[in-house]
Amino acid sequence: MIEFPGTEQEVRQLERFLTATEKLPSDDSLDDMRARALSHAERLSNAINIGFVGEFGAGKSSLANMLAGADILPTGPQHLKLPLVIVAYADEPETTVGWWDKEPKVYSGIVLEKAAADKPDFISVGLNTPALKEISLFDLPGTGSLDDASKTALDLLQYVDCAIWCTNGTSAWRESERHLWSKVPPELRANSLLAITHTDLPPVHDALDRVLARLNKGKGDMFRAVVPIGTPVAVKAMAQEPEPDFALWQSCGGQNLAEQVLQIASDRRLGDLKAARDALEREFLPFLDSLTLDQPAPVASPSVQAPLEAALPPLENPILEDWLAAIASIYEDLRDSSDMEPSSFLSSCQEIVEDFAERLEQGGEIDPSADWIPAEFEKATDLLLLLQFETGTGPLRDAVSILTQLSDCLAWAGSRAEPVHTKTGT
Repeated sequence: MIEFPGTEQEVRQLERFLTATEKLPSDDSLDDMRARALSHAERLSNAINIGFVGEFGAGKSSLANMLAGADILPTGPQHLKLPLVIVAYADEPETTVGWWDKEPKVYSGIVLEKAAADKPDFISVGLNTPALKEISLFDLPGTGSLDDASKTALDLLQYVDCAIWCTNGTSAWRESERHLWSKVPPELRANSLLAITHTDLPPVHDALDRVLARLNKGKGDMFRAVVPIGTPVAVKAMAQEPEPDFALWQSCGGQNLAEQVLQIASDRRLGDLKAARDALEREFLPFLDSLTLDQPAPVASPSVQAPLEAALPPLENPILEDWLAAIASIYEDLRDSSDMEPSSFLSSCQEIVEDFAERLEQGGEIDPSADWIPAEFEKATDLLLLLQFETGTGPLRDAVSILTQLSDCLAWAGSRAEPVHTKTGT
């Protein structure tokens, strides 16, 4: 099972940097750092975009449907002409009609025909599918040599992180396909797959070994891998009751393709994560440290400063620092937005508490004797959810009280004290 790396800690550190530098005097260097920090945060917060591209009839929409786990994109000969269609995660099914130069329009449910009638530049379909929290699917218009679709597809590829070129197994990887794909930037080609479709058809299946040998020999740096797939068989395998036919799913290429897609998406996420960590360690966190050093330190009374330093071991509490930075960003938003709805404030509180609850469950950041604290964060998540259904100012006061109590918990439980060795003797 391929698991995506977590990015919550890095996103919080980036948001902490952005919050701490928001009010500083502007200059070119700081503006550049803030722009790059924002770019890193957005990259790590958004899903990896997988693009499906290929000539008309190559089966790219069927393949996108298979990976989405829902039959939503029209396939085969049909009269509904669609622009770019994005399949992404949403709590409830919805269809968003979008244009490059004006505000989008949202419809409840999946209504592609209604959306297409608005003549949009793109359509986004929201599904409550857990896998779509990590990847979004971009079904690009089919390419062709006699119209502008090829140029459109190339232009839209700038919005994807990885791509799957679908080639029809009946005449796999024609010269027109190779010529068009050669115009794609090398970075994207290195993160892309060549999918041989229609391998469920007898003529394609019988010649598949020869086709695979030819394409693997000639792919060079054009693709990361060549993957055959019989999409209708894969869909049938996963639809079996009472449980999917996993043997059929594997034999038709469904499992291999799904794993390859998740692997290239995971590798892309790891690359983004490494870039963000490098920037944090090299620039953003040292800059925050310099801001702290510039602040005048409070002067303790000479009569008590030395005894305190001698008696108390040094403390480190990174999870408390991240927690305080997270809730500070909420208060900052509340202060700057005079029309902020109470429900929005409560929802933001709930999201942060939920994130930290998951982080605490991973262990290693709090005192082992404080194993009851993750449960406190879980209970706080439920309470904040219930508060969103109440009215008046009472829920806001309750939310602030909850955050304060959780801060007190982390102030003790997250501390890392160097052990004090007791002197003994006879």
